[in-house]
Amino acid sequence: VLASALVITWEIILALFLAVLFGVFLNHSSHELSKLIRLPYKASLAAVVLLLIGAWFGITIFFFVQINTQIDEVRQQIERGVEQVRNWADEYTSINSAIHSTPMLVPLLAPQKKPEDPKQSENKSSRESDFASEQNSANQGSSDKEAESKDKQSQSGLQSLTQPAQQAVSFVGRMFKSTFGFVVNVILILFVGLFLAASPQVYRDGVVILFTPRRRDRIKGLMNQLSETLWHWLLGRFGSMVITGLGAWLVLSLIGVPMAGTLGVISGLLTFIPNIGSLIAFCLAILIALPKGTTTAALVVPAFIGLQLVESYLITPLIQERQVSLPPALLLSFQAIMGVLFGLMGAIVASPLLAAGKVIVKELYVKDYLEEQNPPAPDADG
Repeated sequence: VLASALVITWEIILALFLAVLFGVFLNHSSHELSKLIRLPYKASLAAVVLLLIGAWFGITIFFFVQINTQIDEVRQQIERGVEQVRNWADEYTSINSAIHSTPMLVPLLAPQKKPEDPKQSENKSSRESDFASEQNSANQGSSDKEAESKDKQSQSGLQSLTQPAQQAVSFVGRMFKSTFGFVVNVILILFVGLFLAASPQVYRDGVVILFTPRRRDRIKGLMNQLSETLWHWLLGRFGSMVITGLGAWLVLSLIGVPMAGTLGVISGLLTFIPNIGSLIAFCLAILIALPKGTTTAALVVPAFIGLQLVESYLITPLIQERQVSLPPALLLSFQAIMGVLFGLMGAIVASPLLAAGKVIVKELYVKDYLEEQNPPAPDADG
């Protein structure tokens, strides 16, 4: 039953985890602000929420309005880059096979079928008409068969007319469902996170009371430890986002890639998703750089690889030295599993979920179970 419920409601469960993460951010930010300016917690929470709303409107007004004139340019740059990749796929079979081996890239980058030559189509239609006339002359004496064939033709014509309509309705339905689901998830994350931050003790005590009195102090300490872990994970991500965004803007500006500032902001935001976000930003930078020439696009590859190495092996370890450290192989494997099972939402929550799971396994399984079942042997000298 639990497995069936998980399969049906996995998207809501992941959205609720993001709501908990947002609530942790609001809670700790409010406590830090309260220590800084000596305000009560509720007043600090209101100030943090107002600051977030102001930052959102500020970004919308001053950032997106400024790049509004560049949106068409970005779209044209991406279209030209896609066309260049398609031309390469026509010329080189290795590129074509690499595209077709990746299902997600086929609709975007696969070469389009060339339109048929008008002369060939005329010859083909004339041959078809000659064949049809021969068939009609051969079947002239059977009027019943002609009537049946007309009925079949009318039915096939109706099917050919209704098939595009059915596809259009199906597409609109999927688009509405995905858009509606996105809006519902965003509202759920914002309001549940706000309610959790407004009264954190109420929800924490509601979970603690479900355990036996002997275990309640232990569970309360574990929940506090999980909150601290997620907060430190957020601090590490925010630091990496800022440094990666600035580094991407600087590197792309030196190379001469168009829209370097916009790409830097996008790269910084996508860094919130470890590993996968940087890959998406890299593909976007390649597509925008392709119309400037293959040399510019080729320079983007080592630039982003170098930036990723610096971010992974220098920036992130320095930031996470006092924050949350996750083994790279374990994180990448868990992201792949979550991405395959739950799509983009699973890839987004993989890193903080792994950080929280690491604490739970260490505290409840290793310390409370393994070490209690198998206590360390007494010292022989003692």
